[in-house]
Amino acid sequence: MNITPSEEQVLLRDTVSRFLADRTDPATAGEGPISQDDWHALGELGLFGFLLPEAAGGLGGGPQDVMIVAEEFGRALAITPLAEGIVGAADAIARGGDAAAIETWVAPAMTGDHVLAVAVADVSTDGGRLTGRADFVLSAVDAAALVVIGDGATWLVERDAEGLSIDPVRLIDGSAAGMVRFDGTPALALTQGDGDTTLAMIRLCHVAELVGAMSTLYEQTVEYVRQRQQFGVAIGSFQVVQHKLARMFVALEQARSLMLKAAIVDRDDAGFVRGVLGAKAYVADAAQRLAEEAVHLHGGMGVTDELPVGRGLRRVMLLARAFGSASEARVALAA
Repeated sequence: MNITPSEEQVLLRDTVSRFLADRTDPATAGEGPISQDDWHALGELGLFGFLLPEAAGGLGGGPQDVMIVAEEFGRALAITPLAEGIVGAADAIARGGDAAAIETWVAPAMTGDHVLAVAVADVSTDGGRLTGRADFVLSAVDAAALVVIGDGATWLVERDAEGLSIDPVRLIDGSAAGMVRFDGTPALALTQGDGDTTLAMIRLCHVAELVGAMSTLYEQTVEYVRQRQQFGVAIGSFQVVQHKLARMFVALEQARSLMLKAAIVDRDDAGFVRGVLGAKAYVADAAQRLAEEAVHLHGGMGVTDELPVGRGLRRVMLLARAFGSASEARVALAA
């Protein structure tokens, strides 16, 4: 078992970190979704191709590579469609679609020109047409196509397909999702791949983003309590504050350990899905507790938009519940 990143993975991490540092301001981190120009620039760098299968012209990056990229996005509190658009939808099409589907949808997604989305839907099928619904589908409003995961099957649906409607809703972190309805909507069945594995890859991406966000919120809180004074001394000198910081640090390191444990398993191994569920079951709750403590230690300013810590809490709250909450992960593990 080797958890040490390779030279290529270190270069990948540093590239993403430098890009985000150059394009984002820590004071405004998490204020809104990444710009289309920056998303396209990431595609032009070849980042998305690195994570996609060789069958689609990618480099076949695995769970560890996804983890490395997503953790850096989380550190920057970046709001992006990485999980659902690249790691989820584009990967699923690349593995289960025909050459035409790959050329039409994956290639533009790889360069950042198209956004894709994944809908976990309650649908029925009749002659290749879908009827049903999917609620709060991330990135659906901007998506050129949807990968729909139903009961034991996966389909590709174009954005302008007959019978497809998407009503936008605003989410807690400022991003948009869609309430999706299918009414006899034509769909292309994806013949290969596994919906459970696709969802596990998305959840792993979110787990890594949560760990990255935890790191940033912890570091910002440590710096704040060193500077904020009360009764003539820094509040970081108070024992109760030190105890809170110690618990936050332990939660962060435990979360990182579970993330690494899930990511070192090959996506095709039988234990991969359960490993990711185990990580989500702990990290989602731990991240929210840490974020709430960070806000608490920042005082009244922590809940405002003036400090990144408040925006970080809202981003964490969304990621902790996207594609299944911690409690839903525990239920799935117990089944």
